[in-house]
Amino acid sequence: MRRSLICLAAVAVVTSGCTSDEAAPDGEDFQPAPAPTVELDLLGDLASPLTVGLVVTGSGPRGEGAEFAAPAAGARVAEFRLDGDEDRLQLEVVDDRGTTEGAVAATQQLLDAGVAGIVYASAGAHLDAALDLASGAGTAVLLPYDTRDDLAAETAWRTGPSDQQVGDVVGAMLSGRGQRTPVAFTGEGTGQGLAALAQADRRVTIAAGDALAGQVAAAAQPLVDGAADSVLVSASAETAAETVAALQGTAPTAPVVLGPSALTPAFAARLRDLGSAGGATTAGQFFTVGPAASDASTDEGAVRFLDAVRLAAQDADLQSLSGTDAFGRLGAATADVRSHDAVLALAAAAAGAGSTEPGAVLGALRGLELGADDGLAGPALAFADQQALTDAGVAVLQATTRGAERGVEQDAPALSWFVLPDGEG
Repeated sequence: MRRSLICLAAVAVVTSGCTSDEAAPDGEDFQPAPAPTVELDLLGDLASPLTVGLVVTGSGPRGEGAEFAAPAAGARVAEFRLDGDEDRLQLEVVDDRGTTEGAVAATQQLLDAGVAGIVYASAGAHLDAALDLASGAGTAVLLPYDTRDDLAAETAWRTGPSDQQVGDVVGAMLSGRGQRTPVAFTGEGTGQGLAALAQADRRVTIAAGDALAGQVAAAAQPLVDGAADSVLVSASAETAAETVAALQGTAPTAPVVLGPSALTPAFAARLRDLGSAGGATTAGQFFTVGPAASDASTDEGAVRFLDAVRLAAQDADLQSLSGTDAFGRLGAATADVRSHDAVLALAAAAAGAGSTEPGAVLGALRGLELGADDGLAGPALAFADQQALTDAGVAVLQATTRGAERGVEQDAPALSWFVLPDGEG
């Protein structure tokens, strides 16, 4: 892959130097802008290539992680950056189809293949038996999208926000805004972190279906009467979008705080589809919680990640995770820092251990600390605890309809998100 990377970098240099038709003044020593530095030389000293398992959920019931298949494309970006000219990293991608049986089968397949570690780019109760299986085999599993606080597997780490962190950050935001009487809607696949911020009589359990709109409209009446001042929605991406659409018919100006599933393209896509039918709009006050990194970030790690996405999108030989299309057409617009950083963390552990053996990688991962200087695109990770993303790396994000602006020709999400500075929101 190094050959493609070098060629693309050369193209970037030429392009960056051709921003004007005007000739440089006589005597001026014009120097083109340097190509983006995206390659990560972590694995060069290993005796053999590193194989990382990646489990995605391509289909299945709501709340069992299918919305995270698109952002999991960030794992391909990590592979692109780490691969080098000798294919130093290989992703083994397996689809668990959103069932317990599928999760166990997918994990067993990866264990049999001898992967050094597993990134489980999904969420929900269907993962639990698979996590126990990996734990029994002494293989590390990183969870960039599962927020549940009650992980029992000893070899599993969350590298995204936990339910507790989500609740704490949203609670602080509401307090800062003087909003103390929210209405909370909780659906499938989520914890009670947001619901706990509302009074017991303002907590509503929702389920997708024909009755959802009427249920939401009735429960939102306190927003119309002025007895409530905000809305909390924690559900799968699609159900959250349908809840927002129902709210817009009753309390269109109410600020809405969503669970982390709102960061997935599935949320924006469902809301956009409902808008096309005249039942919703993507314009509104939407907030959520996620790692303190986004496409609008100026932090060095995030900037290099986006440079890598753009370069990878130009590589016609780089395949999407599904292998059905080129990465530039299927994956570049949705690739996420969380899946990228999970793969990178396993690579760093292997480099630290000087081995690709699962037990050695697991041992090196325990207590490992990583930051932007190590190649992370998002906030620092510390593996001394199962919650590897620390409180300092969790932030409030607000939606914008500007789009992702990654310069790729594909159906990009209808919303993008930016990190709110401290004290805002």
